[in-house]
Amino acid sequence: MATVITSAALAPTDGSGSSIGHAAAAGVLCLGHAGITAADVDVLINVGVYRDSNIVEPSVAALIQKRIGIHLDYLRSADKRAAFSFDLMNGACGLLNAVQAADALLSTGSARRVLVVSSDTHPSMDPSRAGTDTFPYASTGAALLLEHTTDARGFGRVHHRSSGLGGYGVNGYLPMGEVGSDGRNTAIVDRDDDAVERLLGLAVDAVDVVLVRESAAAATGANAGHGSGVELDRVLLVTSQPSREFPTQLAKRLGLASDAVITVEGVHGDPHTSALVHGYRQAQLAGRLAAYDAILFVAVGAGPTSAASLYRLTGTADGTAR
Repeated sequence: MATVITSAALAPTDGSGSSIGHAAAAGVLCLGHAGITAADVDVLINVGVYRDSNIVEPSVAALIQKRIGIHLDYLRSADKRAAFSFDLMNGACGLLNAVQAADALLSTGSARRVLVVSSDTHPSMDPSRAGTDTFPYASTGAALLLEHTTDARGFGRVHHRSSGLGGYGVNGYLPMGEVGSDGRNTAIVDRDDDAVERLLGLAVDAVDVVLVRESAAAATGANAGHGSGVELDRVLLVTSQPSREFPTQLAKRLGLASDAVITVEGVHGDPHTSALVHGYRQAQLAGRLAAYDAILFVAVGAGPTSAASLYRLTGTADGTAR
């Protein structure tokens, strides 16, 4: 059994610059693609980092849950089903952390459906201030609906790597002593000169761990229900986008063909917490998934840290069904 993507959606460009609006819009579209309603969701996980007016409390996940309309008055509903929502923030790696959390909930039967939403925006909610040199992140959002399956499709184990060499790589913060009355509209993002190079190295390390452990599991039969070993020529690479060149640079280091990687198009700036869903959805809409047996999801971010997971697209171990 594994956690699978039932549907995915991207927030439509509405000019609002609201992270809550982006996440909620993507969530509603995602549920519509799956043919279900908000009443069918058990858990909502929000992985967005940069939010409207630097909101701290209440949980942004709760505000998104309210906007989507997920079990708002469950005591009066016919089945009295409640829903749980929470924020899980780990930069661009947050989406894969949410997959881990969702897998725990789904595999134990604590939930049937988990909706993961992501979004970032400049705190001022002025779209013109997003995707700039001072704030490199796009004002955008995305959503994934996750469920469990009994066949060989789905996410494998998520593997993480981190660097203890000093420096955050990328650091976003609010200098409270300097911003004065404009704190609700301010965010500072610093990037070390060697940040992208260090992130590339960590990404390769995380992928190496995935490939080694997948191959070892295949050799011992430990993943008999989750496919065989990994053939890189049948793998599509979907990564976070800390720089425009990052996806192709990572593909080159991994020895993948240049056309076996997704570079997110149509977004002004780094999609950040929404990057993996943007890449997946872009490949899906372009019909590119049919040419591959698996997707290698790789995320890198502040810390610096990286996370990677192999997502099998085939429905059986011999690849006869999708």
